[in-house]
Amino acid sequence: MPSGRSTTNFDTENVRVTTWTFHDGDATGHHRHEFDYVIVPITGGTFAVLESDGSTNDLIQEAAVPYLGHAGTTHDVINRSGRTATFIEIELKH
Repeated sequence: MPSGRSTTNFDTENVRVTTWTFHDGDATGHHRHEFDYVIVPITGGTFAVLESDGSTNDLIQEAAVPYLGHAGTTHDVINRSGRTATFIEIELKH
C-alpha cells in the first residue's frame, strides 16, 4: 500500500511536531503511538482506521478541529477522502 509522506517540523525533549500528507489511498502503515498526541487537521478528510484487532472504523477529520489520541494506540490510518489530505501530529513526550 502507498505510504503517506511525513515531515518532522521539529523534535525537542518535550514535543515532536510532524506534518502528514496523504494522497487518496495512502496509509501511515501499522504503528503504535509511544506518546499522547494531538491531531490538527489542515484539510479535513475521511480516513479508514484499521485497529490492531482487525476491525475498521471510519474517521472524519474536520479542518482546524483538533482531537486527542493516547499513547499505546495501535492502528493503520488510510486516506479515503478521494483527494489529498493533510494533518499535523503533535506528540507530547513524557
